[in-house]
Amino acid sequence: MNPIIHLIRRAQLKANAPRIAANPNPYGVVIQRDIPYRNDGDASHLMDIYAPAPGGAPLPVIVEMHGGGYFSCNKDINAQHGQYLASGGFRVVNMNYTLCPEGSLTTILNELVDVLGWVDANADAQGFDRSRVFLTGDSAGGHFVLLATAMFATGRGADYFRVAPSPLKIAGCAASCPEGSFEWRLLPRNAGARLSYLLLHKYTFIKDYARFSGYEYFMDGRFPRVWFCTSPTDGLMYDHTRRMREYMAQKGYPHVYREYTGATRKLGHVFNVLEPDLPESRAANDDMLAFFREIAGQTAQ
Repeated sequence: MNPIIHLIRRAQLKANAPRIAANPNPYGVVIQRDIPYRNDGDASHLMDIYAPAPGGAPLPVIVEMHGGGYFSCNKDINAQHGQYLASGGFRVVNMNYTLCPEGSLTTILNELVDVLGWVDANADAQGFDRSRVFLTGDSAGGHFVLLATAMFATGRGADYFRVAPSPLKIAGCAASCPEGSFEWRLLPRNAGARLSYLLLHKYTFIKDYARFSGYEYFMDGRFPRVWFCTSPTDGLMYDHTRRMREYMAQKGYPHVYREYTGATRKLGHVFNVLEPDLPESRAANDDMLAFFREIAGQTAQ
């Protein structure tokens, strides 16, 4: 493995370990950990399930994909965020996937398809409502869910990436501080993000791969309504997310866009995922839940 990628993974694991250990279940939800969605013994194919209470009637489902710059992290970093969403009346599936460069977009998107297949096959036992399935992701995970939502709804790019059809219709999508393109001219203008993209291009992608995975390609007039958020103090991705929003507004694509500003401190990248108990994070996550509830026809918990 490239030594830079190895260092990135070690640094992010070290930085996030205290936060993960400190809040194993702050919202008192029901947790099922490390369920395989592929029975191959690969830790990349494990997921957690969070529910507001044991049993009960079928509830809408949120499938969550973590960020990490495409190279690093795992589902544990999103555990508290997913549990907060579950406490709002949803069943949440928090999935691992194969990191780049071991996996490509084809690998990762087909893993999402398999998770959705597992949700479909286990809906009766788990209390999943097959008709109300949502996707959410942050940073790189936000890119994945935006791209997947477009592919599943329109088929755009599915042949190129060899992505199987989704077994379930996606009712809505939300992305926190998302990335949305691998094209150099659209990249965030900071050294960390550009180093990440250079590594991706070297080890994973070719020119057409970058073009077909960019929002200027996969968004069109059929793109479903989405919700996404950022903060002006997100030094990593704000300009990129903002430009994606401006593109969507110019084209008239349906979306809900929110910016959040900290009252007493700067909000960092994916603030609502990494620090979900901040007042601004709760506001963002409650707005996300309200968006999903509107589509699901569900009242607040």
